[in-house]
Amino acid sequence: MPQTMTAPLKLIHTSDWHLGHELSSHSREAEHDAFLAWLLDQLDEQQADVLLVAGDVYDVANPPVSAMRRLYAFLAAVSQRFPALQTVIVGGNHDSAARIDLPAPLLDPARVRFVGQLPRKAAADGVGTEPDLDALMVPLRSRNGETAALLAAVPFCRPGDLGAHDLTSLYRCVTDHAAARAGDLPILLSGHLHVAGGAVSELSERRIVVGGEEAQATSLFDERAVYVALGHLHRAQTISGPCPIRYSGSPFPLSATERDYRHSISVVALAAGQPAQVREVPIPRSVAFMAVPAHGAAPLDDVIAAIEAIDLDPALPREQHPFIEVTVAVDGPEPHLQARVLAALADKPVRLTRIVRQTMTKEDVAAKAIGGADLGELKPEDVFAALHASRYAGSPPSADLAAAFAALLVEVNTAEENT
Repeated sequence: MPQTMTAPLKLIHTSDWHLGHELSSHSREAEHDAFLAWLLDQLDEQQADVLLVAGDVYDVANPPVSAMRRLYAFLAAVSQRFPALQTVIVGGNHDSAARIDLPAPLLDPARVRFVGQLPRKAAADGVGTEPDLDALMVPLRSRNGETAALLAAVPFCRPGDLGAHDLTSLYRCVTDHAAARAGDLPILLSGHLHVAGGAVSELSERRIVVGGEEAQATSLFDERAVYVALGHLHRAQTISGPCPIRYSGSPFPLSATERDYRHSISVVALAAGQPAQVREVPIPRSVAFMAVPAHGAAPLDDVIAAIEAIDLDPALPREQHPFIEVTVAVDGPEPHLQARVLAALADKPVRLTRIVRQTMTKEDVAAKAIGGADLGELKPEDVFAALHASRYAGSPPSADLAAAFAALLVEVNTAEENT
């Protein structure tokens, strides 16, 4: 039966919380607590009807108990303070789909909806292959209790989830199904993927490639959607496309390379007959990120002098100590580099994330890509490209070979998650 929007709707779009995250073995729990307390107040201040978390609520597939407790405590606080508010959480590539889906039977789906894995239709043999599109549809209610929009809550899709589909055909089917059900109601879509053209964080995000290269927004989405809420990329950004397509970004920097990001939530207002109105609301940063030098690299003596000049309150609680990254320009062996940096930092109320040696001499192509980096900082695709270049006279891998390697990474990450 056709439906018509009769009341305005306000939705808060956020993503990539990464509960349980640690940075160089430093806990982020205090930062998560500060963010969630601020978000709870924003639900009130913005008069939100819906909270949508677009994936990567956890940092790893098997998160610590403290991370799960933090999520459920937040949901309990939302339920107590805003009994009419809807919360929708979809799974991301860092999440275990089964773990996201696990609490669903205990909750009222009209108030809290978890979609960890792309649901499938039941089959006679018990093994469904086709997506259950009805299970993705979430009617969104305005504050007067009337249905005001329809959300197609699509989670991160692993290669095995798609069956006969690729991402383009899946989103086409999802949008067709939503349009048939929505009548005159506005349609919103979610997703957790890398849309081509999105800016990727250097150290934090796994490249997501499903069924080949990441898709263009114009092939995935069309003008029938009034808003597309995406997760995965940590920089808040809008993607050019036929409708408003938005990455809300992470709530705070998850690596040193994200220290200059403007972290925010996206507040989406819908009214009958009007395009979606989207506002960024900046998230206060509870812990500072420092770099020595502020940009680029500097010789060791200059770095030590800059560290010694740092003046911070020594009474600052440990969980509020700023993070610091140190980058030293070297033109040869510096056997005492790390010891000198650590000694200079010893009495400073800061938390070291990494010491980077930036070589100033010319190296071969492979060394330029991976030389001087810690193992935990290396991206697999960069190592692969560097090794290919060193083997084949500096030439990069072909597009087909790079795509095959990226698809293999997705399979390996999925296998690790399921073990």
